[in-house]
Amino acid sequence: MNRTISLALLTLAMLTGAQPAGAEHEPHYPFYFGFSVGFPSADASCDYYGYNCNNGNTGLRISGGKQLHRNLALEIAFHDLGRLRNERSALTTTAEPVGVNLSVLGIIPFSDSMFLYGKAGYMATDVRYRRFEGGVTSSTDKTENDFTYGFGFGFRFNEIYDFRVEYERLTDLGDEFVPGGDHVTSFSLGGTIYLE
Repeated sequence: MNRTISLALLTLAMLTGAQPAGAEHEPHYPFYFGFSVGFPSADASCDYYGYNCNNGNTGLRISGGKQLHRNLALEIAFHDLGRLRNERSALTTTAEPVGVNLSVLGIIPFSDSMFLYGKAGYMATDVRYRRFEGGVTSSTDKTENDFTYGFGFGFRFNEIYDFRVEYERLTDLGDEFVPGGDHVTSFSLGGTIYLE
């Protein structure tokens, strides 16, 4: 995952390079930073098998990006997806995913202050799995690498702040969490500030 972080930061750094001649007459698209609180879940397989998963999990995301065009942005985000639980009879398993996601955003503004966006990207995630059964605890650490996507709605105010509501399909979990694996989705609320 360190290589993924380094590549993402290098890409953002390259975007700060010198502007071509005449660029001062072009629209200004700033860098931005954001923070959000999400509600990750991994309940597709859990619902199918009748397991009791999640139980009110909360996650956090810190993001930074660069708007390249009124309809395009590049974003890197750190996700802490909290602790996902799967309880079935005498066995309880948990997953604690932490990862970095690099995404491209397609933006559709429909007023000066409101916009819709879709996103697609790649996420490298470190997951700690724990298994509790009959008083015995075991743990496993794995790295997952997955395609991600999402969509959201944003409202801009005072020209430099956004409020965003977003849905994302993030990393996949393995058999260590639930037989056949499962994917993590997250609904989040957050804010963004643009740097002039």
